[in-house]
Amino acid sequence: MNYNKPELLETLAAQYVLGTLKGLARKRFQRLMLSLPQAREATVMWEQNLNDLASAITPQAPSAHVWQHILDKIENNSPPAKTVIKPAPSLWRTWSFIATAACIILAFLIIQPTTQLQDSQQIALVQNQNKQSLWFINVNEQVLSVKASTKLVAQTDKDYELWMILKGQDAPISLGLLPKQGEKLLIKDTRFNAQNIALLAVSLEPLGGSPNGSPTEVLYTTELVIL
Repeated sequence: MNYNKPELLETLAAQYVLGTLKGLARKRFQRLMLSLPQAREATVMWEQNLNDLASAITPQAPSAHVWQHILDKIENNSPPAKTVIKPAPSLWRTWSFIATAACIILAFLIIQPTTQLQDSQQIALVQNQNKQSLWFINVNEQVLSVKASTKLVAQTDKDYELWMILKGQDAPISLGLLPKQGEKLLIKDTRFNAQNIALLAVSLEPLGGSPNGSPTEVLYTTELVIL
């Protein structure tokens, strides 16, 4: 596949941002963004375009006659009385309980102070091609807590290095060496900002890490998730 064609990069970037690029194709495009600045630029452009489009749309409330038309359609399409099956009382009680619980949860979310809503959690999960989890990353205020999975079969003569790619920036930034077992804390880079990170990547390196400040062999890529 010729990734030097602008039309192809535009299409892939659009599908990536919209979320329609799935599976191995999405993983390949994430790896491509590590090595090809044009791919990152196309992705950032589509993100900006869609954000601008969303912010330019003014919410519109349906008029009263639209709601009346919907109600009329529902009433006209209602099944005859003889075909209506009344749920058992226990089922009604179950649905009533679920509806009540949903209302309580919704009310709880609405009345939460803004400061609590902003206290979000940032995580990332690194998986291999077989969807096996290898590392779990939890971002705290000052450090990245990285835990190796028991399914990780690490090479003893190599190290694994974590990188971040910032939007609009070419060079990957090293975040440190990953643990081969157990848990490890990585000091958060001062440039680490969830809103500016395009993706995270794991590379295979000689013992001690990258010898030249760039990924030697990119193995896996993943996205930082904000909860």
